Amino acid sequence: MSSTFSIDISEQYTRVADLALSKGKIELYSLGYDNTSLNYYSNLTDQSAKAEAVLLSKLRKELNISSVNANVVIPDSLTYSQLLLMPNLPEDELVKSIRLQADEFVPLPIDDVYIDLEVISRLKNGKLLIVFIAAQKKIVDHINMTLDLAGIEPATLENELSAVGRFVSEVYAFVKTPSIIINFGFGSSSIYVMNPPFPYFQITRTTRIGFDIILRDLMANANLTSDKAFEALSTIGLNPQGSINIYATIFPVFNELITEIEKTILMTKEKYHVEIKNIYLFNYDSHISLLHETIQSKVSLPTQSLPLSSILVPNPITQTFSHVLSTFIPVIATHLR
Repeated sequence: MSSTFSIDISEQYTRVADLALSKGKIELYSLGYDNTSLNYYSNLTDQSAKAEAVLLSKLRKELNISSVNANVVIPDSLTYSQLLLMPNLPEDELVKSIRLQADEFVPLPIDDVYIDLEVISRLKNGKLLIVFIAAQKKIVDHINMTLDLAGIEPATLENELSAVGRFVSEVYAFVKTPSIIINFGFGSSSIYVMNPPFPYFQITRTTRIGFDIILRDLMANANLTSDKAFEALSTIGLNPQGSINIYATIFPVFNELITEIEKTILMTKEKYHVEIKNIYLFNYDSHISLLHETIQSKVSLPTQSLPLSSILVPNPITQTFSHVLSTFIPVIATHLR
């Protein structure tokens, strides 16, 4: 058991992990999840904070996690992110320069957000690659209140882009050819481009298409309850021969995701003169059966879940979650730094 554990508070699930990295392998000590408390992010009240705190305490107890220090990750959909190339200025000048540009990335008054800047690398041309991330103060304060009520001390708080970017560039550099990594989220999705030997994501884009909008579209057009639609997506999925032709039902929404992937492929080719070779997905991708196969058939590129199993030490936990490991990538990634 490590001195720090990790928490992923997503719109649908709250995931918790305790693990360690040794000799290039990750050993999972504890892994679990539960439904995030109802309307946690849409109803920023003491009541929703208390409900989520109870849930976190329950998960810690069930998973036998004694540590009170946690690295916390939240969805990209709740933050504003930008990759910046900046001249190598003194820190105070750099911060001032970026803050002057912040209103280009953040559609809110700057006084209403917390801003985090992380220098990723000094590139060969002498410029600095920086990740700019902003989050609404009221959301961050709500999370801090929740953790305090649960008796948890936040060691770090970051978004999925920050956690997964560090993970795939520093911990698990499995991408060897130009590739797209899709964070298929609940409220929206992020599309990241990796182009080795560039040291980080080279392009990041967002789309409104996530699991939730597909779920709601199926509920409305197939007259299904939330539970029935959820089950249909996970069991029938995009199989055209299924008892419900889900693909035809959700085609307009799903096709928007395909269009965004195709735009990213074209952008990468035009801007960096490289061809994308592979597509990897994580987060809610395992909740839609045949999602990878359908994307692969539409864009004609090998598509699969981000191959996490090769870096994990096999144990009963990896066996239990073998079919849904990609959903835990954010909570695993934020643990490692």
